[in-house]
Amino acid sequence: MSVQPSYIYIFALMILEGMSLPIPSEIVMPLVGYYSTKGLLDPYLGIIVGTVGSLVGSLIDYYIALKLGVPFLHRYGKLFKLTPEKLDALSRWFAKYGTQSVFFFRFIPAFRALISFPAGLSKMRLPLFIFATFAGHLIWDTILVYIGIYFSSTWQSIISVLDKYLYGVAAITAIIIVVYILIKGNFLKF
Repeated sequence: MSVQPSYIYIFALMILEGMSLPIPSEIVMPLVGYYSTKGLLDPYLGIIVGTVGSLVGSLIDYYIALKLGVPFLHRYGKLFKLTPEKLDALSRWFAKYGTQSVFFFRFIPAFRALISFPAGLSKMRLPLFIFATFAGHLIWDTILVYIGIYFSSTWQSIISVLDKYLYGVAAITAIIIVVYILIKGNFLKF
């Protein structure tokens, strides 16, 4: 049984990516490019859907920081791979470069989504945050989709393996994420 590509999947995965969860856009968006070469997705619509999804996820992180503040992030930031030291370093970077850091960090894996937290903590003006985030993600997602288009012939072997094992891997991944959140959130103690 094969999973059909869908704009809803792209949107949902990119929301999670924008929320600093371990869903790399470097996998999702090149697949949009690959599927567009097969006529299953429109690359331009895929770019917009992915970019809006990333923006929504980034806005969630922004509002978490804005409304819940540093104590919450120090306590639960580890769920996002955000240590107090990393938050302090990102906050210093944000204080120095502001809107530019929000834009340019969208091109840096592992830190792309995390910059939303210091932006929220500093109460960055929302229209500026939205503009810088959308513009950065739009450029990055476009590059990734075109990489997927360019390398579409090599994706076929990867897709075959993914289709074969996708449901099992998804179930195991979901279980690992739930257990991780329960343990790291101190809901389960060992």
